[in-house]
Amino acid sequence: MSIAEIIALLAFMVATVFGCAGIAGLFLKKDAYSRVQFGALTSTTSVLSLFIGLIFLSPSMGFIARIAVIIAFFLVSSPTASYIVTRLLWQSDSSG
Repeated sequence: MSIAEIIALLAFMVATVFGCAGIAGLFLKKDAYSRVQFGALTSTTSVLSLFIGLIFLSPSMGFIARIAVIIAFFLVSSPTASYIVTRLLWQSDSSG
């Protein structure tokens, strides 16, 4: 097993831990805002760790570039989506 495979395995393990923690947090938290926060943070770190692991296993620079573009898109879109969900939740609480 090469160094890159070991680093990728560690990144996949971190992604699994964050994913499981996110699922547990969604069931354990009672407040809707805490659920959104917990889910957003753990999903972002989980997916980011997964993509970092894929970078270490990638066969070519073209594949690494594609993964980097996906990471950049995800780092912009995930917090934006969480913000939109939280804002709609806040507006529905204040209008009722």
